[in-house]
Amino acid sequence: MEFMDVLRSFFLVAHFVGLAAIIGPFLLQARWKGQFAFPVVLGGAITQLVTGLVLVGLAEMRAAQMDFEVDHVKVAVKLVIALIVFVVALLGFLKQRKTEGGGGRELLPFFHTAGGLALINTALAVFW
Repeated sequence: MEFMDVLRSFFLVAHFVGLAAIIGPFLLQARWKGQFAFPVVLGGAITQLVTGLVLVGLAEMRAAQMDFEVDHVKVAVKLVIALIVFVVALLGFLKQRKTEGGGGRELLPFFHTAGGLALINTALAVFW
């Protein structure tokens, strides 16, 4: 196994960990009315963005060597969704930090938007 393959595998595992950090709390807390795990979701969103960009860079380098094209439209769509997940998670995190007791129903739209869009992004990765 070449170094680039090991590097790609490392970042792919980190990307999956970031995904689990978003979708795991979302599925676990989907029906809760308060004290959502926004710090975990925000950390997962940051991990997804950073590792996703690294993976695209590695794919571009591989594409140049192996004579294939990276689907830039797919990358752009997934990046926009990932950025929205990050912004929504950040807003939810900041709002939760401001409220006493960790917030409640007012945080539900932030939590569901971040988790739902992460699931959509996962489906795009698999089916597109």
